Amino acid sequence: MNFLDSLAPAEREAFSEVATEESFPRGFRIMSEGEPANHVIVILGGWTRITVRSGGGERIVAERGPGQLVGERAALRPHVRSATVTALTEVRALMMKTEDFASFIASDPRVLEVVEDQIYNRLTEYPEDYGQRGGPGALSRSEVSDALRARLQSQTFAGENCTVLLTDVVDFGAPYRKDYDREVIRSEGLKIMRASLGPLWDTCDCADRGDGLLIVVGPQIPTARIIEKINRDLSGKLRLHNRTFGGSARIHLRVAVTAGPVTSDPLGPSGETIIHAARLADAPVLKEAMADTDAGLGILVADFVYDWVIGSAADFAEAPEYKKVKVRNKEFTGWAWMRLTNLSSPAPDPLRAGGGVREQP
Repeated sequence: MNFLDSLAPAEREAFSEVATEESFPRGFRIMSEGEPANHVIVILGGWTRITVRSGGGERIVAERGPGQLVGERAALRPHVRSATVTALTEVRALMMKTEDFASFIASDPRVLEVVEDQIYNRLTEYPEDYGQRGGPGALSRSEVSDALRARLQSQTFAGENCTVLLTDVVDFGAPYRKDYDREVIRSEGLKIMRASLGPLWDTCDCADRGDGLLIVVGPQIPTARIIEKINRDLSGKLRLHNRTFGGSARIHLRVAVTAGPVTSDPLGPSGETIIHAARLADAPVLKEAMADTDAGLGILVADFVYDWVIGSAADFAEAPEYKKVKVRNKEFTGWAWMRLTNLSSPAPDPLRAGGGVREQP
């Protein structure tokens, strides 16, 4: 899609008035995977290559040229880049701050539809990244539209029923980890969750919690979609991480899932649903079960979430793996459902819960 050609003359002029023209030499990294997404560009001349990290190297996913918009997905909310953009030739481009871009498309319904179409097309452009069009993991066109419009209308929650995930890295602060290990865990943990949720990630509000993430998914996405992705994809990506990094940078993860009304203030999402998720993620019953079984992934879902989403779905293959448990944590007492997954690989795990080191066989 040629973004510039899709704009009317008045719209193109309005875009140019807010943007600034920049030039980049051949080989220059215009955007880098993992950095803050603070601008978008529209290419006026030259070509760029889009790559993502894969298997210790970089994989090419696209090339973008004159008239094309780059960086629009991450620009719609505070986030980090999901790909690297490198100039293949000398590139001239219009650069616009993300907040100005959000205001620009929000002020014109027709331009907003153009951007929605582009995001949807790119989400379904590469099946290995986003799932087949219409298949598991792919967002429908209406879901893309609902998510973007909700983001642009407000960055806050006002009591809508949302799905809430809270992740917590086991032994994040243990003495066998160094600051470098924790930097790796924080960076890779974000990538793991983003990759596990796939295109659904663009509908999420994500906040850093130091040793984990608070992820709030807007009401336009059914809780069943989130549960499906967590159960199906998360364990495999954790295994891959642990084989790649090993040692003190390995990740064993607790994940709490609940749903309910969420509000927000200048400090971020809040409310009883957020507190409920925190009590589940920190529940002694989950911690003890993971330590006793050496599980690398523990998922604890609220009782009603299991009843409505997992237990009532005839095709939910992982339902028999959940066990009902009693949760007692601070002022919260109630039932939840727990699923444990062993992430063991052929390589021996040198770490043990509590910071000890297991002897080599």
